[in-house]
Amino acid sequence: MSLTVRGQVISTEKEDGSSFMTADTIIFKYPKEAITSKSLIIVQPTERAIVVIQGQIAADLPPGSHNIQTPGNPVSAFLSKFRYNTLPYDTVVYFVSTTRHEVRVAGISQTDDLVPLEYETAIYFRVQNPAALVTNVQFGSLYFKDADLAHYISPIVDQEVSSVLNRVGLTDVFKKFSDISTAVTAALKQFLAEIGVDLISVRITRLLPQDPELRRIIQLRDLGVPLTDAVRMGLARILADQQNPASVNMALGVPYYPNLSTIVNLPDGLIRVSLPRRGQQQSGGVQQ
Repeated sequence: MSLTVRGQVISTEKEDGSSFMTADTIIFKYPKEAITSKSLIIVQPTERAIVVIQGQIAADLPPGSHNIQTPGNPVSAFLSKFRYNTLPYDTVVYFVSTTRHEVRVAGISQTDDLVPLEYETAIYFRVQNPAALVTNVQFGSLYFKDADLAHYISPIVDQEVSSVLNRVGLTDVFKKFSDISTAVTAALKQFLAEIGVDLISVRITRLLPQDPELRRIIQLRDLGVPLTDAVRMGLARILADQQNPASVNMALGVPYYPNLSTIVNLPDGLIRVSLPRRGQQQSGGVQQ
């Protein structure tokens, strides 16, 4: 990635007016080769800047303009303590977003009756202690984004969701939305606080059976269709996809006789049924 250094200004703003700090970016690591002793660090209103020199946090800079050479600057105080005249090469500036972020964590769990369920949680948070976050996460590129944090916390979310779902049956699982949210919130709040992140809220955005046929049966049941009829309609749809003529009988709930060759309507409520039997056909009249 190429950067244009404008008068030794260190900022997340680009020359074209866009920003390195995109909506899903939590931390942006400014390339250290562009940082000099004459640099001017500009921190935007929705950011804080963490300056790390030789592995130590030298400053936590609030929004505003910060001249490294200013005597009252925390970076200058750090340099004077070690009698540095210039910034060491291994000086890194991390820009940390302080706005509200949202991450989605999805996974698969199962109920007490071993029905696989797909779940998704929406987690809202903001960075409360930028220095703690910078020292507690690892990232291989210049960015630490929402997706990276989601991957970081997904084992905790999965454990808490499963702790609730594994103890209830499928018929009662949708009554446990609040219990799942409470369990995930309690676990994440403490965990995220340790890395400088303030948890705002947790919502369950999806909780559905992994089997699509089971989803349709539950939808029919919720529409008021009796459970046995909903199961029968689900089986009828599967048979229809297979072009099986028994699908209509399954949907209507009537027996299907595949050996009947023809059924002909006759007057006076009679029908004539032709049955193939040993190469011969016999016909007879039966009354409905």
